[in-house]
Amino acid sequence: MTQKLSKNAKKVWRTRTTFIFLLFAFFDGGLNFFFSVVPIYIALGGTVVYLFTMFVAIPYVYHVTSLNVRKDGLTIVKGVIIKKRMNILADKIQYVELIQSPVQRFFKVYTVAFHTAGATVYVSQVDSDLGYRFRTYTE
Repeated sequence: MTQKLSKNAKKVWRTRTTFIFLLFAFFDGGLNFFFSVVPIYIALGGTVVYLFTMFVAIPYVYHVTSLNVRKDGLTIVKGVIIKKRMNILADKIQYVELIQSPVQRFFKVYTVAFHTAGATVYVSQVDSDLGYRFRTYTE
């Protein structure tokens, strides 16, 4: 069954983008102490990038990312410019790790890390019930 990321994925991405924008604005304000005109152009450019990210990029990334969960494994499709399709077989998974940052903990989502013999694959912004269902692959 094909599933989307958590409904809270957009909220997590937007919160992180806002934190980065505020940090950027703080440093831009410091530049205003030394220069007069340049920080204004930097602030305008940063605001345009912030608004584009919030209202165009984040919804599009959410729309193009999907998970196809099967009994024998899962298929992850993600990417905007370069589409990446990863097939992970359940019998190849050595262990599954559930990771939460403070922002993810607030919105009750996880990053799931699938550790196989060859690589580690991360799936961000997964609901808690789906994250715990992934844990059954190694049991």
